[in-house]
Amino acid sequence: MARLDKGLIDLSLAISNIEIALHDYVYSPQRGLEKLQSALLSLQKISKLSTLHAFYHQRLNSFLAAVDGLLISGSPYFSHYHSAFLSAADALSQVVIAAQFSDDLSRQPDRLLAIDRSCWAVVISIADEKDISLVYRNYEARLEATQSNSVSVDAYLEALAGAGRVSFQLDSVKDSVLSGRFLLISVQSLSWLKRRFPSLQWQVLSVNEKESLRVLCELSFLPLFQNVNMSRDSRYRLLALFEDRFKTLFYQDFGALFSSSLATVDKSGCIVPQTHSFTAFEPDERLAYFPVRHGGSVYIGCRDLSEAALKMTYMRCLGRDYLSYFLYEIDTSFGRFVFDQAECVGRYDVSEGDFLTVGGCLWFHPEEDIRAEVFLNMPLISRLDSAFCPMSLGVTQVLVVKQGGEYFALPYFSIREVEAVCSAMSAPRSWIKNIWLSQTGASLLEPWLLSKNTLPEVHGWPEKNKSTYPSKNGYYFGKAYGRMFCIEASLIFALLPYKATSSVTYFEDDKPCLASFFTHDGRSFDRRVSAELLHDGASSAYENAGSSVEKMSFSVILEWMGESIVFSFASCDWFASLPGVNHTWELSSSSAESVRGFEDKVSRFTSLQDVGLVINKKNYLSFIAGFCHLHH
Repeated sequence: MARLDKGLIDLSLAISNIEIALHDYVYSPQRGLEKLQSALLSLQKISKLSTLHAFYHQRLNSFLAAVDGLLISGSPYFSHYHSAFLSAADALSQVVIAAQFSDDLSRQPDRLLAIDRSCWAVVISIADEKDISLVYRNYEARLEATQSNSVSVDAYLEALAGAGRVSFQLDSVKDSVLSGRFLLISVQSLSWLKRRFPSLQWQVLSVNEKESLRVLCELSFLPLFQNVNMSRDSRYRLLALFEDRFKTLFYQDFGALFSSSLATVDKSGCIVPQTHSFTAFEPDERLAYFPVRHGGSVYIGCRDLSEAALKMTYMRCLGRDYLSYFLYEIDTSFGRFVFDQAECVGRYDVSEGDFLTVGGCLWFHPEEDIRAEVFLNMPLISRLDSAFCPMSLGVTQVLVVKQGGEYFALPYFSIREVEAVCSAMSAPRSWIKNIWLSQTGASLLEPWLLSKNTLPEVHGWPEKNKSTYPSKNGYYFGKAYGRMFCIEASLIFALLPYKATSSVTYFEDDKPCLASFFTHDGRSFDRRVSAELLHDGASSAYENAGSSVEKMSFSVILEWMGESIVFSFASCDWFASLPGVNHTWELSSSSAESVRGFEDKVSRFTSLQDVGLVINKKNYLSFIAGFCHLHH
């Protein structure tokens, strides 16, 4: 037993984890392969310094390469893959167990590692990318409105997200029971989907030959857009080719979503992301329809023409917008802001006599059918050092912008044209419309001018994308503002060198509120664990006093189930298992537990000293809800 530093206990655990992972592969291929990857890495680490058969490490490396290849290729399940993996895992287990006892025994199972065995032939062919199916298919799975179906739509979405790119199309609601269709792009076979989800009515809509190209374009556009090392001419030629193919293959005219052309459909020629298997529908003549880009995603917005309040609703999320656009950046007394040129009606030189006062508000009528409210108080302050003084006098220039069917006239001092890509947020926010990223990586703010109204309700479920990042195992142990956190590694979306968050001020019920956001890899995150939350509001003093003692070294983004939060760590270490730290506190959370109850637990945690908090998938969503509730 001395031959393996970790001993039989760790070896048995690794082998057991491999068996569990291969069992999960049958029911949830992506989760099973991620677990298998983690277990094989543990086995590799345990046996690395041991005297084993000459081919043992070669076969183990091939096994890992095969698993990596399948994860990158969409995690397809095939029964012959499963059988080969079972035999290969059994062979490796027998060899490494034999090595625990003597060198002679470790060399006896030569036949188990022979390359002519069928299991190794399959594993090596996958590792060499000779036997991986990359055929994506468009599936439809109908969910009927029956009380007997006890599985919720959210539960189906979570399970199906492990099989591919999924969204849900709601058809009707009766007695709180939903009926509709799941639309799935996946490499899984129809027979596997029927076995895995027998309550859904499955059919193949088409073979999706463009999915891998879509992913390539989505992952390449922003890095190419912000590439400062490539020559300007070459970059723009390549960007033009990307944009042309991107628009042709994955975008469509907004009007194409409707089965007939009516006057109530605004901006019908505007291009929007193309969703798979979207069924065109007849518009309701009482409603006005228009595209809205909010939080980096494009929605079908609508409002009732008969209602004076102009309440807006988001009918459907069409997906994220990856393309670059030209914007107007205006300088105001509240800071600098940008607006998509496609949503700008025009720039006007004005004088005091061009405005009409109605109900204490200024209105501007540049054209007969345009009635724009003059915004003298912006809903957002982009710089903390801005004077943010209302511009009631001396307005000489305004930019007229249309948002959600309403017009706004924005006074400005200067204006310039910029090109940017819209970052993605997990959901629409009421304090911001979009955060754009320039070619230099600067964040440009587009205010949500309709913030005086409530945030539009989003009907349906936005698309859930499975992660393309490699799976992680173990735990990260970090220190944030004097508190210790032990975080399950699978929750870590990114671990980065420290980068300060950006702060802006927005108004809620006429009261200024501070919002912080962090940008990374084309995305924006606006939830962060701060000193204020960890020290019951004693914070500015703590942060200022502690900054000299505890210098932040890492920015850590946590994400799971579409919910994300940013930590700043002074130190960070990785452990293969939960470290045996004194006074570690693990919050338990059940699905029935209320947010308020969890908030009380978080409050107790902030009052304790020398306590480390364990965050895992069991309590992560409640942790997010509890801290966000405390923050507001």
